[in-house]
Amino acid sequence: MAVIRGRHRYLCVWRAPLRVFCALVLAAGAAAGVPGPGGAAAAAERGPRDVSPEYFYASLHPKTARPSSDVLSLAFDHDGPEQPARLTVDVTGIEGVATIPAGADGCKPRKPVFVCSTRLNSRQELRVKPAPGARPGDSGVLRYTLETPGLPTVKGSLTVIAGRPELRVNTAGRVGPKAVGEVFDAPILIRNIGDVPARGVEVYLEGNGDLAPTVRHSNCRYADGGSVALCRLPDAEIAPGKTVRVSPTQRLKTGGDALDARLTYGAWAYRAGLYRGLPPGGSTRGTAPPLTLTEDPGNGAGATFTTTLDELADMEVPVRNTADLQAFGAWVRGDVGTEHRIRIGFRNNGPAEPHTADVRAVFTVPPGAKVVKAPYDPELEEEMFDQECLTKDGGRHYACTRHGQVGKDNFFEFTLRIVDKDDRPGSVAVSMAPYKHADNTPAKDPKSGNDKAPVQLRATGSAPDTASAAPPADGSGPGPMVWVSCAGAVSVAGAALLVIRRRRGSGG
Repeated sequence: MAVIRGRHRYLCVWRAPLRVFCALVLAAGAAAGVPGPGGAAAAAERGPRDVSPEYFYASLHPKTARPSSDVLSLAFDHDGPEQPARLTVDVTGIEGVATIPAGADGCKPRKPVFVCSTRLNSRQELRVKPAPGARPGDSGVLRYTLETPGLPTVKGSLTVIAGRPELRVNTAGRVGPKAVGEVFDAPILIRNIGDVPARGVEVYLEGNGDLAPTVRHSNCRYADGGSVALCRLPDAEIAPGKTVRVSPTQRLKTGGDALDARLTYGAWAYRAGLYRGLPPGGSTRGTAPPLTLTEDPGNGAGATFTTTLDELADMEVPVRNTADLQAFGAWVRGDVGTEHRIRIGFRNNGPAEPHTADVRAVFTVPPGAKVVKAPYDPELEEEMFDQECLTKDGGRHYACTRHGQVGKDNFFEFTLRIVDKDDRPGSVAVSMAPYKHADNTPAKDPKSGNDKAPVQLRATGSAPDTASAAPPADGSGPGPMVWVSCAGAVSVAGAALLVIRRRRGSGG
């Protein structure tokens, strides 16, 4: 599944730490094709197209309803130029069900018929509230007419329902550790805690790049290059208080770089005002039999469910995998009192790549030097995030954290002042701790000998005639000289400062 990595989770999204949501074009609008040669003129002759929703739910609990849940948008697409139009709305059919007390600019609602000044290719917003005494399930038909000079008149209608379906999904929590390439089940339950039936359901499934569905269903669209799916079941119905299962049970497979995988999923009533889209780019429809909803025999007994409207659930999937972490050290030489810039860091040689955790490089400063400048990012400060490099002991050790993308060199620049003719070296030690990994055990490193590299200090004399232990950030020049410690060496400072930081994502 597509993921954005970095300081921000995408909310549409597997991450970051979230979640940022994409607007999904209404189904009728999305289905409109792009006219071919000569098609634009033919489309213009057909006149405006009504792409308003088929249903509108007037919540009976407006004080606890989602913001803007009382806004109804009447919309009309047109292939020609934008131009003024006249919209006539007849509220006779929704009397006793709902009222329309207000509208956007150019519209002053009143009974039984009112007129709005609008434009093609735009939306006319109306405020809809339940009528006094309306009961759950009461419904009526709102009718409207769009007139535009020189174009055919459009007549439309939609059903207004008193009450609202509210869907919740089961919270799966964390499953047991999986092997690379293992296939496993991901059962999804959906419960309607609203006061009217959900007629039509949309199901959203998202992974973080290292989980993939084994079957692609014909009523789902799958994002190209990822594992995000949006499935539509327009004929499905969930009665109030009922719990159903997504059938067949979703089957997922872990990828070769999987480590701290996660499945995110959610569901909402079809055209009930909640929309979530696929990531930017293309998508492909599946070819396997469509997903369906079947009644859960126990009506969800024993399961826990999300608690807020449009909330997504996470299934955390730790995967047994390995990652070869490689530390980059440095050389420092000069007279006492002089200052020197160095770069220390690491590279994750894979195959495992963390998604919800960081790689840590713990820098132990040489005893004969003092840090006078550490890495600092004003953007992190502005967004109230921790800096990438932090010290808890006055500058003798720094724990630097960053996402460990496979194959990418990561560097942190420090300025040191030589304060003493003490040639004892410092060090850089790297490690990884996946977020809530099973039993909190880091991924195994098959080549632990390169997890630590020295930071050499020479207060007098010349530095060895070799390249710096840290290669250039742009990847040019000779490769890194990695100083290897004895096999099995452990950095006490690294173990003390290893902490699990905020979740990371996609993703940006």
